Amino acid sequence: MKIMDSEIFNRWNEKKKKTNALKNSPHFSVGEIWWAQIGHNIFTEVAGKGDDFLRPIIVLQKVYGNACMAIPLTSQMRKGDDYFYFHDSKQARQCALMAQIRYLDGKRLKYIQSMITNEDFVRLKEAFQTLINKNPA
Repeated sequence: MKIMDSEIFNRWNEKKKKTNALKNSPHFSVGEIWWAQIGHNIFTEVAGKGDDFLRPIIVLQKVYGNACMAIPLTSQMRKGDDYFYFHDSKQARQCALMAQIRYLDGKRLKYIQSMITNEDFVRLKEAFQTLINKNPA
């Protein structure tokens, strides 16, 4: 039996309430890859999976000390300027979904998975800047 979207949204809202009630967020740094609660989102927006609605993300920038700008990752290889490919510190191939960048409170970060090399992190930031400049307003 297929679970209806409204049921999934309700489960995500309950999980989000519990996450919001947490007192602390973990210590994290730029360039780390974490499993984060992305949630259940709308149509083309990337979503988390499983009971905790988790998806790997890379911390692009710390914001306000307890939050970050994060880029969701996927293991599925895609083509186009919106994607950046690299191998993490565990040699797993990663694909950054650059167009899906988002602000995340640190409470959403659940556990660290790996890291990106400094060289690849510089290349990721350059690719992201190119993406931003691709379609000027």
